[in-house]
Amino acid sequence: MTLMALIGVSLAGVIVVGARSASSAERKTEQARRYRVATELVVRQLRSTAALELPTGDDEGDEKEGYFIGESDRLSFVTANPQAPASSGLAVVELWLEDEVLMMSEVPFFVLASDGEVDPKYESMMFSAPLLYDVGRLVFQFQRSDLEDSDWEDSWDAAEEDALPAAVRIEIEPAIDGGPSWYHEVPVFVAALNGITGEDHFAEPES
Repeated sequence: MTLMALIGVSLAGVIVVGARSASSAERKTEQARRYRVATELVVRQLRSTAALELPTGDDEGDEKEGYFIGESDRLSFVTANPQAPASSGLAVVELWLEDEVLMMSEVPFFVLASDGEVDPKYESMMFSAPLLYDVGRLVFQFQRSDLEDSDWEDSWDAAEEDALPAAVRIEIEPAIDGGPSWYHEVPVFVAALNGITGEDHFAEPES
């Protein structure tokens, strides 16, 4: 299932989850359905993280830097497994918590690849959607190498590290009884492979 499945769920009954008047059984059924789709989507996109560079946004020159920005409650990265209708090939994905809702957004990679900003004519290609409701806590952590028993770090900036994390840990705690609860450690395949081969993580996309 894909993000489009989540959209279908939203159209059919996402209000049931958000409305406090919904019955407990309805809420739990809806949560279970969204949980299956959302967790599968997040894992698949993270595993398919692409080691690519984006413009820094500085006025001077055309400098680019590796893109993967992770904080304890927010994550943005390039995936080779986009889901939004306007995306194909590569997309920049962002995940964050907003008012007890796990949100995600996508924008096609090519939209940002030229100057790091979204041209107004491409704004229609940007897409965001709720993944999970009733989320009380969202925590991301990042591991430097899966070949060693390295500690998990609370943030990651590929521009400073010049590398991707080998794995991302995701922990979700519910805001209410019956809300989503999830703990998963997702390997970033390209980082793990480069760690074995010793190759550089980042490269510019082929023109």
